[in-house]
Amino acid sequence: MARITRRDLFQIASSIAPALWLARGAAAQTPPALELQPLGDKLTLLTGAGGNIAILQGADGLLLIDSGLPQTAEAMDRMARSVGPSTIQVLINTHFHFDHVGGNERLGHEGVRIMAQENVLKRVSTPQKNSFFSRESPALAPEGRPSVTFSSGGELGHGGEKVVYRYLPPAHTDGDATIHFQNANVYHAGDLLFNGMYPFIDYSAGGSIEGMVAAADRIIEAVDGKTKIIPGHGPMAVRDDVRAFRAMLAGVNERVTGLFNAGKTLEQAQAAEPTRAWDEKWGRGFLKGSDFVRLLYAGKTGGRA
Repeated sequence: MARITRRDLFQIASSIAPALWLARGAAAQTPPALELQPLGDKLTLLTGAGGNIAILQGADGLLLIDSGLPQTAEAMDRMARSVGPSTIQVLINTHFHFDHVGGNERLGHEGVRIMAQENVLKRVSTPQKNSFFSRESPALAPEGRPSVTFSSGGELGHGGEKVVYRYLPPAHTDGDATIHFQNANVYHAGDLLFNGMYPFIDYSAGGSIEGMVAAADRIIEAVDGKTKIIPGHGPMAVRDDVRAFRAMLAGVNERVTGLFNAGKTLEQAQAAEPTRAWDEKWGRGFLKGSDFVRLLYAGKTGGRA
């Protein structure tokens, strides 16, 4: 029997978070316990609240990247404040999915300044339908919506850190942003990186696997061999992990596209097991190989797969 490592357990636990809101029957599932992991003198990783959350300490308060699931908002708020000064000043959302903005309303009600790419504001302001999972996410209350938006990016200073945020063209969604803590050399990739698992790609919100491959290329160019990379889901990564993720995406897409162009039905494509070479490493999350094929076929058929 193969030995299950701590990294394997982290991957499995991390994959629960997107499944909580993407899969049917989400309310009946229990999220994993929240944990804090130091990333340096001023940066901390918070896991278990949904998407991975970064916490930056400053003299006057905290800056957060993403706010987790709605059902973990209270625990997320408490855990974040335990890191340093109790005031949370700024929240930057990497995109609009509810496992990344679920604590927005709570933090916004507390006066936190919320920032995001302009497409995130548009999407959290209205109900969003996801055709792949046949689910609808409600709009956020006004206090949970970004009060500061950007089109291409920008930078700000917090706690002596240079925080650079950049919009990347549609990939996971149409509003994906990355955040680079340049002094600490820590890079939050949001859901442009699922480390060790097949990613969900939201075709209903402008995403595409081709966009994911292009985003991986941009991330590889933006970091160096020593950069600590925070994925949206999964354990901490380095540049070589992004390269492996990119290679998997491109390889699977090439095989699935070949089957699609050959006129194969979804069932025939799944039977051909185009993800077989990658399933052992990447198939441990909430999307198995056959699920990922179905997702890509849905993207190629306008959601009809």
